Amino acid sequence: MAQRITVEGTITPSTFLGTGARRTVTRTEFVDKLISKGFIRVVADDAVESQPAPKAAAVVEEIDVPGRNESRDTWAKFLTFQEVPFTDEHSRDELIELWYADHGQTVG
Repeated sequence: MAQRITVEGTITPSTFLGTGARRTVTRTEFVDKLISKGFIRVVADDAVESQPAPKAAAVVEEIDVPGRNESRDTWAKFLTFQEVPFTDEHSRDELIELWYADHGQTVG
């Protein structure tokens, strides 16, 4: 059985979970990354067994690609979670191009 935890959104904005909202989730590599970056915090640990976290692919499917009109910060957080490399010098439009280029598409 996979480890289940209850998490709460922090003051740091996240597309995964709003500030103060709580959700019980399966602990995955993706959830651990959100915790380590301060976007969510653990409020209850429902774990009975200790098992390795499943691959993050199942959770990543729940997160939508931001709209092209979303802010640069939103795109930067999204690309960070998707592990697409970028720098602070990239503009919002360049971040969008990076996402679509990383997935073999062109920005129309």
